[in-house]
Amino acid sequence: MKTGRLFRSQFLLWLGAAISIAEILTGTLIAPLGLTRGLAAIILGHLIGCGLFLVPAGYLGAKLHRSALASAELAFGQGGVWLASGLNALQLVGWTAVMIVNAQLAMNSISGQLFGFKSPILMATIVAVLIIGWLLMGSQLLFKINNFVVGLLVIGTVLMLTMVFMAPATAHSLPADSLTFGQAVELNVTMALSWLPLIGDYTQRVDRPLPVALVSAGGYMLGSIVMFVTGLLVVLRTGQTDITALLTRSGLGLIALLIIVFSTVTTTFLDTYSAATSLANLTGSRHINRLAIGVTVVGLVIALTVAMTYYEHFLYLIGSVFTPLYAIIFVTYFIRKATLPYWLNFSWWVIGIVAYYQLQKLDFIGGTTLLVLVGLGLAVWLSGLVVKLAPLTRGELSR
Repeated sequence: MKTGRLFRSQFLLWLGAAISIAEILTGTLIAPLGLTRGLAAIILGHLIGCGLFLVPAGYLGAKLHRSALASAELAFGQGGVWLASGLNALQLVGWTAVMIVNAQLAMNSISGQLFGFKSPILMATIVAVLIIGWLLMGSQLLFKINNFVVGLLVIGTVLMLTMVFMAPATAHSLPADSLTFGQAVELNVTMALSWLPLIGDYTQRVDRPLPVALVSAGGYMLGSIVMFVTGLLVVLRTGQTDITALLTRSGLGLIALLIIVFSTVTTTFLDTYSAATSLANLTGSRHINRLAIGVTVVGLVIALTVAMTYYEHFLYLIGSVFTPLYAIIFVTYFIRKATLPYWLNFSWWVIGIVAYYQLQKLDFIGGTTLLVLVGLGLAVWLSGLVVKLAPLTRGELSR
């Protein structure tokens, strides 16, 4: 694939990943800060999440030609790859279920308004079948179809924003939630971190590591900021926190329904493919697409049978694992070019997970994730002054 086409495809792939109802809904939570502070929190959070995490993770995938979590071998050995892959597969199966549930709820609402027909099972199944269709496409056809659909989603997003600005502003009070600036920043960072174990999976087969990493992270950052701002503006202008209800009454009708369906598909197929890549690390299977289809089916079953509240708490727990994991990997590869003994890195990983929850009490203006990244990174680096390091081989640094 030519360089220009590669960059365009990577940019649109990640732009499409960011266009989702989940991102808009998260943006609505920031409304208590108001417009100025809300925008500042969105921009700062995305600079931290995308600039300090997604870019280096994407770079590692392209530089080492390894999946995102296979790079964990640098600091944790093969055992670390298996553990991180298992945790990532679990969280992505959960994310798949959550995305299918969000889509079917929104689709049911709009379908009921348009056609007087509702069916959670049918709506969820339609989304799952489309995700499987995306997975079965060859890479060349996938990029072409995905690029076209993302273009339509961009147009749909512009229509949504136009609808928000044209809607008459209503007098209302801001939500009473006591959200602080630091917590709002962390919401933005956390959403970017949910993609951290994925980005390397989509850069591992390309050259020019830094440009590809920047283009990929930039596509996600642009789309995500627009989604968060859309959610923020919806609440500030209309007082409406339910974006589905707003779309139902918007007059967009079938367009709104298609936006929900295909934004879910372009986002969730990335989750299923990355979960399959993690499972392949565990099983040694080369049938990534078959594993991804299996993940989609399991996600559909969970979406239809289990209350999502339990999974959302679980996902927050799993998400906190990857901040310390990648802090250790980044110090190992980019700064030290050498690794601590595996047992010590595992110990720092556990400490980082515990510290994440303890540091939340500080309500740091830059969010908890930034504190963990800097604090744990410094601790790992200082450990290298007193413990014998194992230099990374030339193959590990540039394979």
